[in-house]
Amino acid sequence: MSRFNAKYILLFIILIVIAALSAFFAQLYIENFPVSLTAIIGYLIAVITATVSALLLIQKSFDVTSLKTDKEIISVEELFSYTHDPTTNLPTAQQAQRTFEAAIKSHTGQRYAAVVFKPVNFQQVNSLLGHHNSDLLLLQLAYCLQQKISDNASLLSFGLSPQPVRIARLQSLQFLVVYNLTDSRFDDEIMLNELCHQLADAVPDAMSFKSFSLNFELAFGIAISGEHGDNFDEIISHAGDALLNALKTQQQINYFDKSSILYNQGQLARMESLRQDIKEERLFCYLQPQVNINNHKIAGFQLRVHWYENELARPLELYDFSVLAEHSGELYLLTKQMLKKAFLTLDSLHKIGVYQRISVTLSSASLFEVDLVEFIENKLQEYGLSGKYLMIELSEDVMLSASHRVKVIIDQLKSLDIQISIANFSGSYESLRYVRKMAIHQLKINCQQLTNDSSNRVDKAITNALVTLTRSMKIPLVGTDIDKHDASEAYIAMGGELIQGQIIHSGVVPEEIEIWLEKWYLQHPESIPPEARPSVY
Repeated sequence: MSRFNAKYILLFIILIVIAALSAFFAQLYIENFPVSLTAIIGYLIAVITATVSALLLIQKSFDVTSLKTDKEIISVEELFSYTHDPTTNLPTAQQAQRTFEAAIKSHTGQRYAAVVFKPVNFQQVNSLLGHHNSDLLLLQLAYCLQQKISDNASLLSFGLSPQPVRIARLQSLQFLVVYNLTDSRFDDEIMLNELCHQLADAVPDAMSFKSFSLNFELAFGIAISGEHGDNFDEIISHAGDALLNALKTQQQINYFDKSSILYNQGQLARMESLRQDIKEERLFCYLQPQVNINNHKIAGFQLRVHWYENELARPLELYDFSVLAEHSGELYLLTKQMLKKAFLTLDSLHKIGVYQRISVTLSSASLFEVDLVEFIENKLQEYGLSGKYLMIELSEDVMLSASHRVKVIIDQLKSLDIQISIANFSGSYESLRYVRKMAIHQLKINCQQLTNDSSNRVDKAITNALVTLTRSMKIPLVGTDIDKHDASEAYIAMGGELIQGQIIHSGVVPEEIEIWLEKWYLQHPESIPPEARPSVY
């Protein structure tokens, strides 16, 4: 700062001398002296201002440079904290990404394997010791792993210091090592399996903290560049998928399966195909009768839906593709289409004097929304129908997992006099408690495996118990999927009455329900309801 002050003083003296000489000579040789003096003073002020500004700019530049240098020193000191995980002192995922991508770009044709791994039983440490103490154990684990493979030159080093750091920490409890397979003379799987075993062996026999000790086990997921991806995000994502599959199948080492990509692409294609078929109403609805086998009276119909995925495939039932429809975002639209078909059929049945109930399946708890209740209520008013002729059917799984919101929606449906049916009823304590609490109107059990011989004794015992139980609870029980006579005979022998299945009919197209009723009443005149018009029999 002092050298700049001296320059200022010297410059001012020089400028004053010049200005004084200029004024002296102007007085001697120029007639209009006041004008000349004003010009000289203005020039002097302009020169002084420009000079001072220039010097201040230089000084500011010097100060900024000094500050920048200081900041650069601070950045170097803080760089470790920016690029390393504070818990394990290992490089972060971002640092690993920079290193991996730089290696791929600088050495074309190189082959790398990303190995993502985690301790499979570490989660219980957090609950027992708390996160602070579990972080100490995690640091101990990371140190042991790093020490084991620090001399393996085939592994990328993610650190910035000369000392190699071969492991990086990803999200959660996942870690990463990257193996360079380019110059390996051995089979990839052999080398990678050996690496995984080395890491697994590096874990201490019993890691301990105070009085707590635990034997950790590692699970590994592996993806290879080129085969399973071309960039960091893709390769790491596939290695993570392989790790998840290893945990799911309880394997120690799992390699990414490319066929799973094709499967996902196939699923996306199926979802799009189903979405288009639903929007264009190309699915097929049919009615399956529920009949009292003792007097052949019709107890109601279930509206079912078929999806023909292609011309050669067998038709799929709703439970086969409901998850696919939900993921495609069109399950709600399909459900509304089914309800519309049910209302149209009820309207046509009432016109011929047949007052039967039609059940429609709600295959997911996500369908229980207020706007669905409003839709049903509006349709009942539009067709002038009573809610008692509509039955909503849901599976036992949906029933047991029902949230408070779903239970409220069910209560709203029941307030419209709509009845509730539970399919695939198991008779468990939880389901029985729900049935008693919610006042269910109908239960259904699957009798597909039921036989009339000595086989399947367990199924027969369960079915027999449910028939007795529902009779004592005075709840109608429908045996579904009864497609053979021996199943029908076994069910009737147990005291079952209501039957649904191919033994009655595989399914009637709604537009032909009047024709089917005419044939049924001709075969079983005792089942004709008194209010039915003569035209149907």
